[in-house]
Amino acid sequence: MAGRRLTTTDLIEEVRSLLDESNRANVSDELDILPALNRAQDVAANILARHYEAPLLSYKSLQLTQGQSEYDIPEDAFEQRLEKCEVYITSVYYPVKRIDYRDITLYETPTRTNVPYYYAVIGTKFRLLPTPTAVYPLRIWYLKDPEVLVAPQGRLTIVNQAQNYIIVDSIGSDLTSAMDDLNSYVNLIDGQTGNIKATMQIQSIAGNKITFKSSPSRSTVLNKTISSALTDTIEQDDFICTIHGSCIPAFKKPFSNYLIQFAVAEIQRKLGGPADMELKVRDELEKLVERSWVGRENFLRVQKRNRNWQVPSRRYFNNN
Repeated sequence: MAGRRLTTTDLIEEVRSLLDESNRANVSDELDILPALNRAQDVAANILARHYEAPLLSYKSLQLTQGQSEYDIPEDAFEQRLEKCEVYITSVYYPVKRIDYRDITLYETPTRTNVPYYYAVIGTKFRLLPTPTAVYPLRIWYLKDPEVLVAPQGRLTIVNQAQNYIIVDSIGSDLTSAMDDLNSYVNLIDGQTGNIKATMQIQSIAGNKITFKSSPSRSTVLNKTISSALTDTIEQDDFICTIHGSCIPAFKKPFSNYLIQFAVAEIQRKLGGPADMELKVRDELEKLVERSWVGRENFLRVQKRNRNWQVPSRRYFNNN
């Protein structure tokens, strides 16, 4: 049996159910519940980053520029965390060792090198030492910031790639075809994982039919590349939402319960009611989130370094 799929609408309704609060004048979906759910997601992501980082882990390949030592940490990196840096040499990745900024002066030199040995994080950038010649590219590992939770604007029922349109079950009121409005740009969301499959610009809206522009007005919006055509990956039962985030939480159980209870505790305090029980339940759920790594594979760090070149040495065995 498939697991329960939750959209942000489902989360909001569960929060209201626990609050026993249907008065939308006192508690607004957009102004109260969604912001509380996003704060809860930030806290859950911080706990994961400290205890079990794998669900947030991502990487990017980076082509270096000759003579340039400083590069931007990806803007979607959670808390500007850079976890690992590697240099790609003849089909093999070699780690670049992280050092503290206080030690930079020990390794700065006017001489450029093909292989940087060290890197240091400085604000939203990282510096490679010594300055590379850009002969070899890098691969950087970082924790990816979860997408902001936003309201769904419809579930896809028909996808027509040839004519570049979709039909949804019920269209949301936030969407528009006005090309100077940011809400004309939308994310198409995987209905199971919450991942963004594509970001597109709306050309027209007719009933529940949404047609996309084959020549978008902009190539990128909010650091997202705008696609011009629907692809095979976009399917029935995926979702559409505004470009600002995703309508499917990236984290599943017990995180969905944690998001709900966190929001209930915050709003209960806002309404002036007792929040002791809600806070106690929230604390228990937080402990479950912290223990999410239990039962998963542990990692032991094994390193073999060549003292002459300060990069890993590998021994390949001949089976002949």
